[in-house]
Amino acid sequence: MDHRLLLRRLRLPLAGALLGWAAAAAADVTTEQKIGLNLAGFVRMNGTSTESLSGDKQRKDSQMHCEGFMSLLCGKAKSGEIVRLDRDLEWRLQPDKKRYTEQPFPTPEQRALAKQKMQEMAAKLQECQRQRPQGKQAVDKSKCDLSPPKVEVKKSDETATLAGHLARRSSVTLTQTCTDRETGDVCDLVYGFDAWLTADEVPGLAEQRAFTRAHMKKLGLDPEDDVMKGQVRRLMAQYADTFKQLSQKAGDLKGHPLRTRFYLAMGGEHCARAKQSSSTEGNAEGGGGMGGAASAIKSKLLGGLFGGKKSSEEPAGAQAGGANAQAPGAPVTLVEFSVETVAIDAAAIPPERFEIPAGWTLEPPQPPGKERDVDCKAADAG
Repeated sequence: MDHRLLLRRLRLPLAGALLGWAAAAAADVTTEQKIGLNLAGFVRMNGTSTESLSGDKQRKDSQMHCEGFMSLLCGKAKSGEIVRLDRDLEWRLQPDKKRYTEQPFPTPEQRALAKQKMQEMAAKLQECQRQRPQGKQAVDKSKCDLSPPKVEVKKSDETATLAGHLARRSSVTLTQTCTDRETGDVCDLVYGFDAWLTADEVPGLAEQRAFTRAHMKKLGLDPEDDVMKGQVRRLMAQYADTFKQLSQKAGDLKGHPLRTRFYLAMGGEHCARAKQSSSTEGNAEGGGGMGGAASAIKSKLLGGLFGGKKSSEEPAGAQAGGANAQAPGAPVTLVEFSVETVAIDAAAIPPERFEIPAGWTLEPPQPPGKERDVDCKAADAG
């Protein structure tokens, strides 16, 4: 697993509605965060990330490590990146090897070509949707009938002091019930998002938003671009009602998140798959060793939510008095990802922080990978 790619995908940047990035020169700010990832109780990763921002320069340093026997496979990994808007380039750092790669920002011609290819791909995806038989969705409803999504937003009285700021917890959940026609399983799928929000003025927030917007423009990813907004609307059309419902109910949540947690859980009194997952997770955690871990991989990561037949045997972990017994219908967390801000420092940052250290080696650029065309059959199969 490339943890750098993971962080870049999961840590979505804040892109505020600022008109420019000139405000980025107002102050320096260094933000430290803790990151956690849990995949079905089997893969556990924890790490830290430090972001330094000064005007048109940004540096991120990350370290991730796995827990349990998985530490034998992924150990500790360090990475970093320096973004220089003033030089129109980005450096990817390999601290353990004292090596780095250099990636110039795309030229206007390259951005125009990328935009054209994005338009062509969007058109092909739309054509795939038109070719899809009526009633056929991304989820195979021949096996699973999905109920309309139910969105719920809650404000709690739970508070915490994070990075010196008082934050209050709010939560957003989206629940769908999946009824499997073949096995009779009835499982609730819960997508949850917890956020501890502060109403305080957070140092460096405006600078981070402005830098992100300027960086996106340098890469040709302007969110205000009419073409891009149109493509996003078309591709997300099938989810429009869900997002509308979500935005309406979450619109009254105010503040800046200092701790966030996303999770996917599965449960239900008549959900055998969730009971099996709970039992397997208990085996993996309670001394099952490699055998229990292998079962966890097979059951959770490869088996799919409704891929197998309903078992007539009661899972060991769900038996009365078992070490991992849970109440009937209790949800089992399959995926969990969390980010917490632990420190914010507005002290001046030395300029050399945004330079390549002496003695490091520049690696040659990797050849571009082969471009993939859109395959409608493959998209439907996935």
